[in-house]
Amino acid sequence: MEIKKYKRIPFETLVNARDLGGFAAAGGKITKYGVFVRSDCPIGISENDKKYLKDYGITLSLDLRGTDEAEAQPSGMKGLDWHTYKHCPILKEDSTPHSIIKGDGPPKPREGNFDLGDSYIEILESAKSWVKQVFELCANWDGGVLYHCFIGKDRAGLLTALLLGACGVSDTDIMMDYSASMSCLRPKYNKMNIDFLPKKRGRPDYCWGFFGSVPESMEAVLFHLKEKYGGVTGYLLDCGVAQESINKLQAKLLED
Repeated sequence: MEIKKYKRIPFETLVNARDLGGFAAAGGKITKYGVFVRSDCPIGISENDKKYLKDYGITLSLDLRGTDEAEAQPSGMKGLDWHTYKHCPILKEDSTPHSIIKGDGPPKPREGNFDLGDSYIEILESAKSWVKQVFELCANWDGGVLYHCFIGKDRAGLLTALLLGACGVSDTDIMMDYSASMSCLRPKYNKMNIDFLPKKRGRPDYCWGFFGSVPESMEAVLFHLKEKYGGVTGYLLDCGVAQESINKLQAKLLED
């Protein structure tokens, strides 16, 4: 029996899991379901969710977290006999966007808000070898791919933008998918008891700073790539990604 494909996949233990299928792409094509799934980290993933991923055709997971993160909280996808796990950190040490830019964790309210778009641009400019590695793994892997960081918003969001952008998905749809994390992550944020966030209508403001995924942050990234490289494809080529790998990615992700 063919398993159902979803945009936001209703897992038991993953809250920010979404399929990259269903987007309008270049040439009137559409992205396929069941090829790439982005998610939060599968720490403590349930057996039912593992089985669902297996039935979904996911045979590779890319862990985009830093080494310290991955060692402290190992992925539940490691060591499965039907699945390949690869650790692909941006840097060997902690590699969350705020640590790359500031080195001391997300800012507190007294320091003022900040734009994650600047952090994302810094990552893409300083980690081109990482971009080449993960993009070519995605393009050349024969099977479905799950990729994740910790909460599935920042590092996973950047890889998503590159995969979709390489297939000619519109900026609007890329920003829309990125922004969906704000809705998906609310249950996880609510359990974290984040006490330093400013309040809005008596509740923590999860749109604030590092916790948000407002479309303007991704818009800044896409604008930067267009201005400096002519777009996502030009950026990927500058990272050393082979044109053949871009073609393979398109053949893999786009419906005929």
